[in-house]
Amino acid sequence: MGRLLATGLLILAATGSAEGQTLSSPAFAAGRQQLAAGDYLEAADTFHRALREEGLGRYTLRVAVFCDLSNLERQLREAGSAPELVVLRRSVGDRPCMALYWGLFASRAEAQAAVDTIPAPLRGPGQSAVPVSDILPPVEAPPAPVAAARPAPARVQSVPPPPPAPVAPARPAAEALPPVAAPPAPDVEPPPPAVAPEAPPEAPPVPSPAEPARVPTMEIEGGYSILWDDGLNPDDGNAFFDLGWVLSGTANLNRWLGVVGEVSGHYDWGETVDVAGVPMDLDLGVLGVHAGLRYSHRGGGALVPYAQALAGWTRTGAEVAGVREFENAFSIQPGAGVQFRLTPSLGLGLGADYRLVLGEDESRNEFRLHAGLVFLIGSR
Repeated sequence: MGRLLATGLLILAATGSAEGQTLSSPAFAAGRQQLAAGDYLEAADTFHRALREEGLGRYTLRVAVFCDLSNLERQLREAGSAPELVVLRRSVGDRPCMALYWGLFASRAEAQAAVDTIPAPLRGPGQSAVPVSDILPPVEAPPAPVAAARPAPARVQSVPPPPPAPVAPARPAAEALPPVAAPPAPDVEPPPPAVAPEAPPEAPPVPSPAEPARVPTMEIEGGYSILWDDGLNPDDGNAFFDLGWVLSGTANLNRWLGVVGEVSGHYDWGETVDVAGVPMDLDLGVLGVHAGLRYSHRGGGALVPYAQALAGWTRTGAEVAGVREFENAFSIQPGAGVQFRLTPSLGLGLGADYRLVLGEDESRNEFRLHAGLVFLIGSR
């Protein structure tokens, strides 16, 4: 998922207008030939040496950083591979990337005045001038090849399993009726008329078994949710979403089994930094759509525990400085929970889930807690 966050990071600042300086020396010409041929890594090394020899003390315009070479190729093709373009190797966190720059200028003012000369496909808000000495520090070692770099596998932190669902109390056994005493047999001689015959003793009441819980035709639940992901934050490798929602519907097929459909969303905001150390706003969002089966244990009380297994689709989005990227992935989501029946048509639901997101490049682990109101509709 680190690739999703770094792809398309635009390195932005300031405005102005002027003409950029065309890089026409043999060293820059060789770099442009390699760039046009698609040899981006070789071109980056050639431009690196050329700027060391000719660019120190000057300024250039910072355009964008690409951690996906296919995106870099598309942007260069749309921009027409202009002679003012320079590409260098860069790193964003642990990810090897390619940085794109525009022109060489004698002063910062000239560079800022040339922002409008950047081709429209590459132009973005806030692009600014930067000294060449800042992007080529004297102690900088040559960066490692992009193709050979692999993201470090995210460490999965263990999470204790949810507590076992409480079991409804057993039904009390019905007490047997005591034998009813038979009326005394009459004597041979009739009793005196003033004495009434003895009445049989009254039998004690028999307790009725507990009434089974009503099975609703449909259960609609909506509420608040939090989520933890082990691979979304570019700095420490995980992200905590404390703002989220969940909406689900369960159609009960019988007393125990139901079909579940669910949609949920989680959001987080923070900061990251570009290659120059400038802080940038980072917005993350995770949208999930899943469906599957639910088993509910209806033992006759107000407490209804359940377990379910869902599968579906997870859409993860990241936005940095106005540029948003998405990743769609298949995901599976087992979980468990419990419902407390407050009234015959309203309840309180609590649940916990584990979600495995099978991304294109790497898988992520997510853990979720949610609570909300349950609306019970109909009766089966």
